[in-house]
Amino acid sequence: MNIFYSAQAVYNEFCELDENESHHLIKVLRKKVGEELYVFDGKGNLFDARIESIAKNTAVVRIIRLVEKEDANKPKLHIAIALPKNSERFEWFAEKATEIGIAEITPLRCAHSERKTFNPERVNKILLSACKQSKHYTLPKLNVMMSFQEFISAVNSGTRKYIAYCNEETIHLQDAYHGGFDAAIMIGPEGDFTKEEVLTAEKNEYEMVSLGKSRLRLETAGIYAATVFNLVNER
Repeated sequence: MNIFYSAQAVYNEFCELDENESHHLIKVLRKKVGEELYVFDGKGNLFDARIESIAKNTAVVRIIRLVEKEDANKPKLHIAIALPKNSERFEWFAEKATEIGIAEITPLRCAHSERKTFNPERVNKILLSACKQSKHYTLPKLNVMMSFQEFISAVNSGTRKYIAYCNEETIHLQDAYHGGFDAAIMIGPEGDFTKEEVLTAEKNEYEMVSLGKSRLRLETAGIYAATVFNLVNER
């Protein structure tokens, strides 16, 4: 059955699908009044719904029952990642991290950053599509771009905080993070973090961690970190 998104989905209530979702339902799938479908609210809830009315560009559905509810208390991962020169690589990271399971993404502006803008509307569409494909019903939060200093000052004190930076003494992420807690992981640009940035992060209680022996592209490093986080929490 097809899955649609509406942030206004509430049990036993009517909700109007937005323009994009309505277009897909009416013009692409050619659904009819009375047919059933799934609707998720981006907050972890998946519902059964029935089409109540269809206008030229608008579809209204009624939420019938709750089908699935994701665990709101499971550990959440927030990745702050520098933007690569090619915007498609950041979009690929956002898509795959959503499929793996991530709560929040912050584009990061660092000293060595090569790109300092992105298209949030386009990336949010990618996040939404990835949620539907992977059956994750919590839509990741995409933040505005932050500077390095803004980000390290913004993370909650109860979150485990890490910065990916390799040297001979750096502990691997899977050995530093033991699961059960929210985590924030910073991934640097192609030119890596500067030593000054790493020292600043450490002064703000970020632990320096390794993501393995291979030299990874930044988007691959983000996916690696998300995978390790999930594996540790699934033990």
